[in-house]
Amino acid sequence: MRGGAINVGALEALQGVLQRFIKAHQDNDVETQHDILRQLIEREQAAYQRKLKLLAELKTLMQEARAEKGTQNRVISLIEAFKFAANLRAIGYDELDDRETATKATRAAQDAFNQLEAIVPQNSIELLDLLSDPSPAVRATAGAHLLRTAPERAVPVLEDIDQNGSGNPSFSAWFSLARYRAEMGSKP
Repeated sequence: MRGGAINVGALEALQGVLQRFIKAHQDNDVETQHDILRQLIEREQAAYQRKLKLLAELKTLMQEARAEKGTQNRVISLIEAFKFAANLRAIGYDELDDRETATKATRAAQDAFNQLEAIVPQNSIELLDLLSDPSPAVRATAGAHLLRTAPERAVPVLEDIDQNGSGNPSFSAWFSLARYRAEMGSKP
């Protein structure tokens, strides 16, 4: 399995917490055991609250983009929503370890991109500019969407993220390239 699906740093931190808990259990230190469990619960609650806040923000951005009047303003709002969704997908997998958040973000990014393609010409500067965004998550998501219409621009971006990136953007780039190459190899 390629990196990105498992957050090794989080597993190592959890291993340290578990070792402290086991030591406290062996020492019959109930107070430390309770403290460790309380900290774990607080972390989980904080992650859940962050998830809710981010999903609410995504929903607001998507609603604002749909309600926007005027083509240029709508394009700007859709690009903002697309970027937020792409970043949220990576956060969902890499930081929150939450498939539900990542799935909702993936669907929102797809929706925003589809709306953009319906408004602006295919391979327009607005779409291609997403390939040079500072965020690897945005570049990877945009690259995946642009593989069929602008492979000459998308493939090098995805290859770079695959080779030099980490976490979900790297996995996403690798997966998109593998799928694209398999499809291209099966065409007559």
